[in-house]
Amino acid sequence: MNHHLDRPVIGITYSSKDLEEFGLWRHMFHGFVAAGATPVGIDCAVDQPLIASVVGRLDGLVVGGGGDVDPARYGGAVADELLWGVNPSRDAIEEVALQAAIDGTVPVLAICRGMQFVNVALGGTLHADLARDRPSEVVHRPGKELLDRSCHGVDVEADTLLSAWMGRQGRIAVNSEHHQGLDVLAPGLRAVAHSPDGLVEAVELRGRLLVGVQWHPEILWSTEQSSLDLLTGFVRVSSMRSSLNRSPG
Repeated sequence: MNHHLDRPVIGITYSSKDLEEFGLWRHMFHGFVAAGATPVGIDCAVDQPLIASVVGRLDGLVVGGGGDVDPARYGGAVADELLWGVNPSRDAIEEVALQAAIDGTVPVLAICRGMQFVNVALGGTLHADLARDRPSEVVHRPGKELLDRSCHGVDVEADTLLSAWMGRQGRIAVNSEHHQGLDVLAPGLRAVAHSPDGLVEAVELRGRLLVGVQWHPEILWSTEQSSLDLLTGFVRVSSMRSSLNRSPG
């Protein structure tokens, strides 16, 4: 049997409570199929007591987008009126999933809120609202309806996991729809891409196959080659894990 032809199984965390709000999420499943994977949705809005064992069976894990990370996790203001969609139970489930992936060397791609969550889960902090707390000339939240097109540039550092997965470095075009951003970087995380205003747009975890990006390649993949290349690179790494985990025959 040609195991290298098998499609790796990629788990994608999401919240069923947010599905109506995120109509473009359907592009995510099309994108990972186009990149050569079998995507599986993991609903983190409901209790998932077996989440660690589920992650252990995956070839790759995507920590998906959604509402804001609970500010109680990073010492933020819990009563901030600009917070949106805080879901502490989702945070708790994803924390177990993320740790299981890191411990089990499952490749991880964290997207938008997912990257913010990884930073918080590993000990970093967030800007609760960029427009208020870190205003700049870059529009980071142009509107959900514009997620299918690029809106600003991001500079990707050379010799990084991100540049290897994408097969490119330097300036790329990305979409954007986030009102929060990374402030203090978590221990072990390295910033590997920035927008022109200096905001961290991508991170990596030292010694692990983990990349977090602030944009949405899973939506932009059909019109922006660098986004498709990022998904494909992540899937390729996941398929290597897949072939290692299967016995011949």
